[in-house]
Amino acid sequence: MKRLVILFLLLAALSATAYFLIRNDKDNRKGVVTADRGFTVESFDDVKKIVIKHTKLQPLVFTREGKQWKVNNKYAVDPAVFVNIEKVLTGMKMLFIPSKAATPTIVESIKKSGIQVDVYENESQPSRIIFIGSDTQKGDGTYMILGGSVQPYAMHLPGLGGGLRSRFEQPIENFRDKFIFRDLSDEIEFVKVEYPKQNSASFIIENKGVSSTIKPLIANGLQLSVPENKRAISAYLSGFESLGAEKLMNDYPLKDSVIFKVPNCIIELKRKDGSTRTHKFFAYDDFESGTGNSRSPSEIKAQNRLFVLVDDRDFYTVQNRVFGDLFRGYQEFFSAAGAVNIKK
Repeated sequence: MKRLVILFLLLAALSATAYFLIRNDKDNRKGVVTADRGFTVESFDDVKKIVIKHTKLQPLVFTREGKQWKVNNKYAVDPAVFVNIEKVLTGMKMLFIPSKAATPTIVESIKKSGIQVDVYENESQPSRIIFIGSDTQKGDGTYMILGGSVQPYAMHLPGLGGGLRSRFEQPIENFRDKFIFRDLSDEIEFVKVEYPKQNSASFIIENKGVSSTIKPLIANGLQLSVPENKRAISAYLSGFESLGAEKLMNDYPLKDSVIFKVPNCIIELKRKDGSTRTHKFFAYDDFESGTGNSRSPSEIKAQNRLFVLVDDRDFYTVQNRVFGDLFRGYQEFFSAAGAVNIKK
């Protein structure tokens, strides 16, 4: 009888132990699911605003305006860069849970130099707050703490093989849209193209649809014997639809030395809404090498890249493989026999 009682008690103890082990495992699994889902949003379409606060860089406030995003209510956002934020907020997963011994150091590091990311899915308050710490020692993930929690997790983006902090630790210049021209042809009133070092190639196109006209900028510069090529004019106006810069260079240390030079080309574009922008192009290769003096459209096209100053404010570099078709001379809109250069 005593043996039966002892066996019963032993079975009861084993059953209780198994129950608690199973329950604890379920709780741990639940914690893992919470870690994964708590940091991410189900659909980025539901996100209305993202605020990124750094310890050293200026705060960044991204707001959705239809399908577009703006940063700090001033600049359009470069979608090719901003998608890196989107991928993290929708797809990051837990890599591992740091050890108890490592946790205090990770938490303290986040307090001192962490990045706070507030994600808004409505206008009033953030749906989640994420504190981003340093990358893991192996560089395969990044430590993060979810707002309202004290437990750090190492998070990663499957397939990336690198840390995530750098995607949020960027100056505003890196997020700004780098499109120089995004103008549909039917939105353009006129385009004036000036070559200060070869005035005979300069021209202005007045956009009137099929009746668009082209004129030289200098009086008596060319004597024309045939009408202009309407297709060439139409194709040229269409070329302003989508042209992006290589890099924003406002902090370039030699910027003043560049813009004090005579531009190789100046393009002024006026839209039908009344807005006007002026773009001054400077030969990058000529400046960097200290040789050459590109004058004609063909010489400008031979450059690998160019500097461009927009409205005497923002300074960029652009690649000629993207912008080269803009550098055309007045004569190129007529047949070779139709334009006779009589004055330079």
